[in-house]
Amino acid sequence: SHADIVQGPFETPQDVTRSCLECHPDAATQVMATTHWTWESREFDVPWRDEPVTIGKANQINNFCISAQGNQRSCMSCHAGYDWQEDVAYDFTNQDNVDCLVCHADMGLYAKGQYGNPAEGVDLLAAARSVRAPTRENCGSCHFNGGGGNNVKHGDLAESLYLPDQEIDVHMGGNDFLCTDCHWTEDHQILGRLVVDNYQIDPSEQVSCTQCHNETPHDDERINSHLASVACQTCHVPYIALEEPTKLT
Repeated sequence: SHADIVQGPFETPQDVTRSCLECHPDAATQVMATTHWTWESREFDVPWRDEPVTIGKANQINNFCISAQGNQRSCMSCHAGYDWQEDVAYDFTNQDNVDCLVCHADMGLYAKGQYGNPAEGVDLLAAARSVRAPTRENCGSCHFNGGGGNNVKHGDLAESLYLPDQEIDVHMGGNDFLCTDCHWTEDHQILGRLVVDNYQIDPSEQVSCTQCHNETPHDDERINSHLASVACQTCHVPYIALEEPTKLT
């Protein structure tokens, strides 16, 4: 608990970050090296481009979410940083703008508002004293509403995962897992990447079932023999959007 550690007072969210860095001096630098901060992937070779390009909300249009540059006021409310401004290049090197609270504060005490800043009325001291390891509420506050609404963007990330039964998610509902139980994290680099179009995601960046399950998890060898060519999700995630509708095209 940080309830007796964090003293305050805090006039700005940047004051909170500077306080965090007194005990966690490398945290902001680590966050600033992640896609949660840059909103760009590593470079890919794209057939119709002369030079390698990055892919992400910072610069690319896709089927579900246009480039965030055109709507800073709302889109940046899910960026892990503060103080975006219209038509002004964001300073990605300013570690004071790293938002520690969005991933670590009790979301009953903290919420993001416009331009990535805390919502109006947030008690920064109370939020800072509530920090702990991330929960479903922290991850879900952005990811469950990707694309502008509940379950819009991915089909398998929805507010139903806050308190699911095992028919919705066997890991969270059946075993009370948190997101971070599978999305392993080191130096703030979180495993798990959305597979975008036809670009190959490095397996070292991806979550896999074999992090916990062995290569032959079934008692029936006839089923195990399928695993060389059939994804686990084919049988175990046969449907998406079980409670809330989602976009398909």
